[in-house]
Amino acid sequence: MNIVPILELPVDQQAHVRQLRNQPDVRKFMYTDHEISEAEHLSWLETLRASSRQQVFVVLIEGAAAGVVSLSAINTTHRTADWAFYLDTTLQGKGLGSQVELWMLDHAFGAVALEKLNCEVLEINPAVIKMHQKFGFVIEGVRRENIIRDGKRVGVVLLGITKTEWQTQRPKVLAAVERIAGRR
Repeated sequence: MNIVPILELPVDQQAHVRQLRNQPDVRKFMYTDHEISEAEHLSWLETLRASSRQQVFVVLIEGAAAGVVSLSAINTTHRTADWAFYLDTTLQGKGLGSQVELWMLDHAFGAVALEKLNCEVLEINPAVIKMHQKFGFVIEGVRRENIIRDGKRVGVVLLGITKTEWQTQRPKVLAAVERIAGRR
């Protein structure tokens, strides 16, 4: 696994990210679940070029785009940010998400020098909520009935972790991620 800033990738790999994002089993867990058009994707890439508050990376497996991981709402004054990720649906449930989460936590609290990292997960995605909790994230609240998905109101679970909490949790998480990676 290699993780590279999206804007450093060739145009064809940047375009493939849109295909990953448009997979139905990825879209159903996003705030916006419509299919992203090529124009919308290109516009998003353009906004990234000018943004100091967002970092987007592509997860590469054997050189092919396999997922996306990002920091957004980066606040250098308070040293906080939000993060999110998604993976190609054919790779989900195989431990790759844990490797990506480990990388992001190390990146956020290392290179980016954050003190707090937040994320939001739709309540219809309990597997990801549990995964974040295994990494030391704490549920800080729920935005009840916050979005509409398939005609029903769905809540959003708010999670957060501090740098100190991550430093305490990291050795245990690292051992577990290495065990999972060793089984593949």
